[in-house]
Amino acid sequence: MKVARICVVIADHRHDVFLSDLVDGLRAFAPEVGIAVYNTGDPLTLRSHPAYVNLEVLPAARTLDYAKVTPFFFDMFEWAAEQPYDYIVNAETDMAWIKPGFEGFVTSAMSGCDYMAPAFRRDTQRTSRWRPYRSLKPELPELLALLGRQTTHQAFSPAQVFSAKYIRSVLGSAIYGDLREFVERNQAPDRSFSLQEVLLPTLADVLGLAARDYPPHLASVNRYRPYHAAASVERADGIPDAYFVHPVRRDDSDPARIAVRRLIDARRVRVEARG
Repeated sequence: MKVARICVVIADHRHDVFLSDLVDGLRAFAPEVGIAVYNTGDPLTLRSHPAYVNLEVLPAARTLDYAKVTPFFFDMFEWAAEQPYDYIVNAETDMAWIKPGFEGFVTSAMSGCDYMAPAFRRDTQRTSRWRPYRSLKPELPELLALLGRQTTHQAFSPAQVFSAKYIRSVLGSAIYGDLREFVERNQAPDRSFSLQEVLLPTLADVLGLAARDYPPHLASVNRYRPYHAAASVERADGIPDAYFVHPVRRDDSDPARIAVRRLIDARRVRVEARG
């Protein structure tokens, strides 16, 4: 099977050593993957980052608040539509790659599929207490009318995989302009949190695209909380198709981050030994 062309797009506002860790891990374990960064922080700080010269930087970027990052995805889609990639994967600097094989995994998992997300679930119950849905309640009637649906879906945000077809379908949709306006209004402080975890999985069905969950056994590897410990990084390293972990504390002294850096260093040594 021909390996797909994949780009990992990192949303980052800190421009610190943890961005370097993520880039180093991707280059060590997924060398065929393109890497780009969407700057949600100070552009001057990003330009001073040692990895900056080797990173593709998305031209459309802005400061975004915690849990208010949905504009990143739409800006990313507009950029990706002009790129040669088959799949785009979003990433954050509390993710860490731990073993090779991600390119083949995505190629295989996305066969016949246009969208894959952790914890993807259809038809969220109206009584759900899940925070992104609960906080969306005041906006929900407007969103459902816009989407032409009675229910929404849900997913976990880190490491969603979007096919080129998904991206083209979103951008070419008759409702795209209204969607962008809805997303911009959602940036107000009194609006819902983590809209992307509702909107993006729902759009797959709205646009008639095939969608799927990551393999269920990976739920413990990519999760909201708790942060990974060194022992859980080691356990993930023993799962054949666990190519990254999330979340890892952004802390130089954190045992899990130290464990990840050791895996990266060991990989470099093995690659260099092979010449």
